[in-house]
Amino acid sequence: MRNLKHYSILIIAILFYSVSIHSQSKNEPTLKGKKIIYVFGGWEGHSPKQSVDVFVPKLRAAGADVKVFDNLKVYTNKKIMDETDLIIQIWTMGKISEKQFEGLQSAIMSGTGFSGWHGGAGDAFRANLKYQFMVGGQFIFHPGGKIDYRINIIDKNDQITKGINDFDLKHTEQYYMLVDPNTKVLAVSEFVRDRYEKPGKKEIRVTGSVMPVVWKKNYGKGRIFYSSIGHFMTDFDVPEVLKMQMRGFAWASEGKYHGKEDLINPFIKIH
Repeated sequence: MRNLKHYSILIIAILFYSVSIHSQSKNEPTLKGKKIIYVFGGWEGHSPKQSVDVFVPKLRAAGADVKVFDNLKVYTNKKIMDETDLIIQIWTMGKISEKQFEGLQSAIMSGTGFSGWHGGAGDAFRANLKYQFMVGGQFIFHPGGKIDYRINIIDKNDQITKGINDFDLKHTEQYYMLVDPNTKVLAVSEFVRDRYEKPGKKEIRVTGSVMPVVWKKNYGKGRIFYSSIGHFMTDFDVPEVLKMQMRGFAWASEGKYHGKEDLINPFIKIH
């Protein structure tokens, strides 16, 4: 009887563990089965076409249905936009028409996710302030050009950054940005004087400034994920960078299937 009792307890424990793991995996964001449109173009300095070659195979390997577009006209195609779970945009500078932006914004407000990195999302359509508001930030400068700097993870409980430790980037751009104070910031970087300051450029001194690098936010029912890392495609050779980006894609693709997270988390607080 004692052995039977022990076996019963063991079986119950195993069943509980299995249910717990299944439930946990069920709640994990996934790209499997998601419909994605990948929109690339704009300034060639950020390697938009190369980004397609790097990321589209990874997205498809993760189970996503990916369609690639080299123009912004797709934003006016309501049928495609309504069917889309996630828009990945790599389009630096350039212009977006009012009709194109309305189509993009409407899809996101209805639950379609939006994501990108560096200038492909954070330096697009400089004349459209509402676009910048939607993304949650806008590039304004990269002091020092290509430098080494450190990324500090400030939220290690979030699904996107869980298990990722602070890490270093080499010879790439550290973005100085204007940022929405109500984004949920996941990672930051500090501007260190001896890394960015050049002789005769004292007017750009920003020593000690701590800048949001990775964030997420809601926009209507849609989810926005942005990372300012990625001036060179080789930045994604850093495992932490690639892992955050792919997890961010998965999280942003879930807007139509899960309720809003509480992401109003101002990093400047009065009390």
